[in-house]
Amino acid sequence: MNPKTFVVSLNDIGNQEHLLATCSSLAAHHGAHVTGVFIIPSVEVYAVYGGIAMADVVDDQRKRYQSMATEVREKFERTMKLNSLSYDWRELDALSSSIGREFVQQCRLADIVMIGQVVADKTCGVEPGFAEYVVMEAGRPVLLLPRGKSFETIGNKVLMGWNGSREAARACFDALPLLSTDCEVDIVWVDPQKQRGLAGSLPGAELATTFARHEVRVTAEPMPTADSDVGRALLTRAGDTGADLLVMGAYGHSRVREFVFGGATQHVLNNMTVPVLMSH
Repeated sequence: MNPKTFVVSLNDIGNQEHLLATCSSLAAHHGAHVTGVFIIPSVEVYAVYGGIAMADVVDDQRKRYQSMATEVREKFERTMKLNSLSYDWRELDALSSSIGREFVQQCRLADIVMIGQVVADKTCGVEPGFAEYVVMEAGRPVLLLPRGKSFETIGNKVLMGWNGSREAARACFDALPLLSTDCEVDIVWVDPQKQRGLAGSLPGAELATTFARHEVRVTAEPMPTADSDVGRALLTRAGDTGADLLVMGAYGHSRVREFVFGGATQHVLNNMTVPVLMSH
């Protein structure tokens, strides 16, 4: 079953061209509807700031964001029409300077959520923890796209990170709709020797059998490392095999509304070189 509704975050102005190019290509391939979302953040209001009434500052910022939203919408609609795609546009106001909460509300009726990578030293138009928040809170599979790159195809050659966990199971099966009919799927279990009881004699073989019933070409194999970070190992393997999609579960836990991600997830978020589908 092909995904039929994509939701894409378009607050990252500097990455907009790449997001739209990839999103429109993928939507056209699957015959999907695209919802473009732009959120206007709020600001904290103080009575006076350097002699300037904060109401004026807030008004100026809102006008600036509204102007940006108009430009983004025009480019979004132009791209959708150029590719003969079904689409709708949503411009929303955030209750704070963070936009994650409002964005995830738009995600929950979508098949696939698309967002760009958030790079620490770049102005990405979203809060630093936006990607983590969306992955943890959307309740939908999230396709993260490396910042500054466009992709014509996604789902032809797929690398799946598997370890028998709930998160990994969610991600692998959430990826099924994105797989092309003649795709190749490579299931790898990084350092299965650390989980011998769970991994069994051929790690990933049972999942491979399940995926083979979907008539995809699939292999499963262990991937022992010299105590390498799991995220680094997966990205290296993706690069070596020419994968156009990495699939993995996102690992984290709640701590007073702050999400602390495991090392593998954080490494991939910071260093992704191919599109990554994450579920939690």
